[in-house]
Amino acid sequence: MQAVMEKGPWLFGGKAIMLQQWHPSYKFDKDRISKLPVWIRLQGLPFPPRTQVGLSLVASMVGRPLSCDSQTYICTRLEYARLCVEIDVSLPKVTHFEIVSPLSADPIAVEVEYEWLPPHCSQCKLYDHSCKNPNPQPTPNNTQLNPNTQPLS
Repeated sequence: MQAVMEKGPWLFGGKAIMLQQWHPSYKFDKDRISKLPVWIRLQGLPFPPRTQVGLSLVASMVGRPLSCDSQTYICTRLEYARLCVEIDVSLPKVTHFEIVSPLSADPIAVEVEYEWLPPHCSQCKLYDHSCKNPNPQPTPNNTQLNPNTQPLS
């Protein structure tokens, strides 16, 4: 069971499944979710950072690196890097950042695209909730899962 817990994040239909150890007094409270695994696409990365260490470093600009897809890991798709990171839901969403590289005199701008995020209430800062709309509608799934992922740790 521990292996299942450690090999996450688990996705079903492109959406994160939150797993944790159950105990008899456990009570689920979605308002207490503080971390969320999400797939991101990093656009604008130069080729050299596409090593395990380099990808972990740039992914840490968004959240805690968890894994990457196989095309990113073996560098067969160069237009973007696809990584899974754990974000802190209490912090603002990172949409871009800059990295310094010996390949360029100027910092390199990296754009962050989130493949999926649950609805987020800007008023109370909770996910999968809206104070304006107490009955959230399901978010359509526009992402395709690639089961061939590689851990970054």
